[in-house]
Amino acid sequence: QAFVTEGLKPCIDHVISFGMGHFYISQSDKGGLVFGGNLDFYASYASRGNLPMKEHVMEAAMTLMPMIGKAKVLRSWGGIMDMTPDGSPIIDRTLIDGLYLNCGWCYGGFKAVPASGYGFAHLLATDQHHATASKFRLDRFRSGRGLMDEEATGSQHNLH
Repeated sequence: QAFVTEGLKPCIDHVISFGMGHFYISQSDKGGLVFGGNLDFYASYASRGNLPMKEHVMEAAMTLMPMIGKAKVLRSWGGIMDMTPDGSPIIDRTLIDGLYLNCGWCYGGFKAVPASGYGFAHLLATDQHHATASKFRLDRFRSGRGLMDEEATGSQHNLH
C-alpha cells in the first residue's frame, strides 16, 4: 500500500523508515508526503489495495507522525510486490546478452533507489558487480547461498 498527500511545506528532508511497523515516509519535491508499508494479506493484481491494509498503514502513519492526519490524501495504490524468497534484491546480469536485473526490492525500492542505482550503473558500465552489490546475484538461489543470515538486507527477512 502506498499513499501520496497534497503538497505541504517542507517538513521531511530524508526518508524515515520504521522497520518494526513496516512503514516508510518521505517528501517529494512537490511537497507531497509519499508513505506506505506492509504487504497486502490478499495477493491481487488490483491496484486499489484493500481497506484493512489501508487502515493499518494509516494507523502506522498517525502513530509515527500525528500531524499527518491533517493532510489530504490525493491517491493511493496497492499491488503485487516483487519479493525474493530471502527478502533481498537481485542485481545481476542474465544469460541473455544485454539483459540485466535490478528487482526484488519489495517495498524497500523507494528507499534504496540511490544506492541500487549506483551499484546497477556500475554493473551496466563494467559488466562487473560493485563490491556492495556482489551478494545480490541471481545464482544464489540455485547454489543455496541465500542471504538468510545476520547479514540479510531484506526488509522483512525475519518473516521468510
